[in-house]
Amino acid sequence: MGILMPQRASWMHGPTLWAVAAALGVLVATVLGTRLELRRELRTSLADREARGLAALFQGRFAALRAEGVDDPLLAAVEVATLPQAAHVRRITVFDARGSLPSRIFGDAAVPAPDPARLERLVWGEVLQEYLAPSGVPAVLRMHIPLPDGPAPALAGILGVEVEGSALLEEYARLDRGLWRQGFLTLLLSGSALVVAIAVAFSRLARANRALLERGERLARTNRDLMLATKTGAMGAVASHLVHGLRNPLAGLQAFVGGLGDGPVPPEDRAEVQATLRRMRTLIDGVVRVLRDSGGISEFEVEVGEILPRVLQRLDTAARARGVRIALASDSRRCLRNREANILLLVVENLAANALEAAPDHSEVRIEAVDDPEGGLRVRVIDGGSGIASSMRAHLFEPTVSTKPGGSGLGLAITRQLALSVGGDVMLEATGPTGSTFVVRLPPGVPEISETPESGVPGLRTGASEPIENQ
Repeated sequence: MGILMPQRASWMHGPTLWAVAAALGVLVATVLGTRLELRRELRTSLADREARGLAALFQGRFAALRAEGVDDPLLAAVEVATLPQAAHVRRITVFDARGSLPSRIFGDAAVPAPDPARLERLVWGEVLQEYLAPSGVPAVLRMHIPLPDGPAPALAGILGVEVEGSALLEEYARLDRGLWRQGFLTLLLSGSALVVAIAVAFSRLARANRALLERGERLARTNRDLMLATKTGAMGAVASHLVHGLRNPLAGLQAFVGGLGDGPVPPEDRAEVQATLRRMRTLIDGVVRVLRDSGGISEFEVEVGEILPRVLQRLDTAARARGVRIALASDSRRCLRNREANILLLVVENLAANALEAAPDHSEVRIEAVDDPEGGLRVRVIDGGSGIASSMRAHLFEPTVSTKPGGSGLGLAITRQLALSVGGDVMLEATGPTGSTFVVRLPPGVPEISETPESGVPGLRTGASEPIENQ
């Protein structure tokens, strides 16, 4: 059973920059496009304003002449053209109502005739204007002004007028500067807001990705723990059955050896066999006691300082045989329920037995117990061996992975499951050429020992008949 892991968040930086660059590019294009369109419309409006103002002057003069009794409309148009009242007027040409028969009235050249395609607009009273700014030539505003002779579409004639465009050109320049300033401010404010919005969005996305990553890692760890619990739980059920099955035969074997008397077996060999049988009986009784306490028959509290010395008693014979000293230092004032105490005793004894095997002759194995500031318990088992190979560290607590030739690799896996059964854990804290340190951690307020589905026995995740070794 595998866990799908999310990608790391390092890939977020490139897409963030690309997204910001793309969004800013779209914003710049939009602002520039809007500015160009607005510039065109404003320039047209300025030219229309100028043309309408001058057209009103000529049309007003034409209407006044007609009111004064000038009967010929074309003559009135000529009189209007010969009296230019604007100093910036450069050329005036009079056309008939069809835009033909030009008569140059004012200026060094005639104004071009109106476009025939636009003549109908003049007939209906619209003033046509065109701004011209060719290179090397002064800018001019060219306009064709209709002179109405009564209600539209009655038209007396058309005035072609060209005026200097320098003033309008200055207005265009001021307009462009204003539009550039507004465009820059729009880009600055909108771009800043856009960058902040994208940064916030990607930041939230990055946090969501990290949360998904952490959740995936937790699921992967849970998956591994479940797999280990399944393997070691099944082994624990088998071990429990063996413990109960060995108890009576072992008692019979003790009675048989004790009844040999002064037979052919040398007394020293018989004493060693009896000591070994007593040790096995003690271990089996300890496991049975753990199973019985886990069933809830009785409950009492024990201090950690009263539990750990029993580890020294159980391993004293093996330690003396190799000249290894087992030192105990306990500053813990923690009290444990009897069920938790028996589990802790098994866990520490198993780790100490492993440390005893790893330690060289005439060295020291240390057991240290301290209370952490959060109220938990830390028990460290330190040996002076040669350390654990780096290739074995990642799989140290997995069944069938062993550091010993021919070993089954069940010892540390079951030891860790024992600690997990009371809410704690076992970890390799340090290892190297000068030795290894394993730590047993129990959190504050350890919960009741739970029942495992494999064995059906409360708290049973192992049931070894002797100190569990990393065989």
